[in-house]
Amino acid sequence: MAGCRGPAIYTLLTMSSSCRYCRVHAGLHYRRVRAGQTGANVASARKLTAVAAISATLAQIVRLSISRSAFAGQASAANTELSQPSYVLLRVLIDEGPLPLSRLARLAHMDAGMATRRVRALVEAGLVTRHTDPNDGRVSVIEATPQGRRAAGALHEVRRDHSARALSGWSAAELHEFNRLLSKFLTDIKKTPIVDTATR
Repeated sequence: MAGCRGPAIYTLLTMSSSCRYCRVHAGLHYRRVRAGQTGANVASARKLTAVAAISATLAQIVRLSISRSAFAGQASAANTELSQPSYVLLRVLIDEGPLPLSRLARLAHMDAGMATRRVRALVEAGLVTRHTDPNDGRVSVIEATPQGRRAAGALHEVRRDHSARALSGWSAAELHEFNRLLSKFLTDIKKTPIVDTATR
């Protein structure tokens, strides 16, 4: 399966329960430790299998989050022509305030070239302004305009309403626990360095 990187790579974002190699290898490992290894190894194998299942679910979430057709439906419901990358840039500016272009690109996880092109289009549409930093004439500062805030806000409301309806059958306790675990996962994944396990 695309994304499976081979025998030694078992990171959260590469293992997949839908990948035949990952399922078979994790299953073989689990049976081997059951055959005569310690309880700690059995627990480790169970965690490996669980991580593969979590990774598969996360992969589906990522695919949905970057789906152009899904975003187009949301944008249509919000009566806006914002593209997905442009919305991401606007959300960063709304959440963080005016930013230098280089920092905006980093926070939006875009390369500088793409961010520059998108910002240029947003400026032309009147959704952001671009001005020189008064403290450093070499730096351009990007800021969302009221029109940009309204466009991003309308789309944000559509997305939030969709989530609210999808989670309407969950109890308050389930929602709080889901948010707690999701926040914990986000904290841990951000602070955990990426390593090539083939060299370990």
